[in-house]
Amino acid sequence: MSGGASFQHVVRDILDLCDLQLQLLSVDSQAAKRKLVSASALAAAGAAIGGSALTILLAGVGFLIAESTSLSTGAALLAVGCIASLLVTLLMSVALRSAKAAAAAMNETKSEFAENLRWLKATLVDPESSPRNQLRGDRFANHESSNSHFTNELQRS
Repeated sequence: MSGGASFQHVVRDILDLCDLQLQLLSVDSQAAKRKLVSASALAAAGAAIGGSALTILLAGVGFLIAESTSLSTGAALLAVGCIASLLVTLLMSVALRSAKAAAAAMNETKSEFAENLRWLKATLVDPESSPRNQLRGDRFANHESSNSHFTNELQRS
């Protein structure tokens, strides 16, 4: 097989690989974006509840508990504050889990890209050892035999 034909196969494979890699990146980034939007919405809801309207409500509940029980006002407010902190912690942990899922959505793209780079290095350094080229060995052998047949015919003429 001529060096030009081999180079053309490698270039075509590289271009196909780049195209597929971009398509995979596009799909994975869209999925990651959806998960990140969800995580951001949960975090914003948790922050809003934990920082604004809930403060007044919790103070009211603390005073109500103090009036209805034998707890002092300070103890009732402290109990309500602890419960609210647990609720905010729960919301933030769900948001963090969603953010991690968004980051994990890109793992397939990264591993595919790394595998494709390893293949490309193997193909450029030692094309005969590349698994993809070994699978195509029959086609390459046919091409080489037709070239040698053509060369033999020319020499006979």
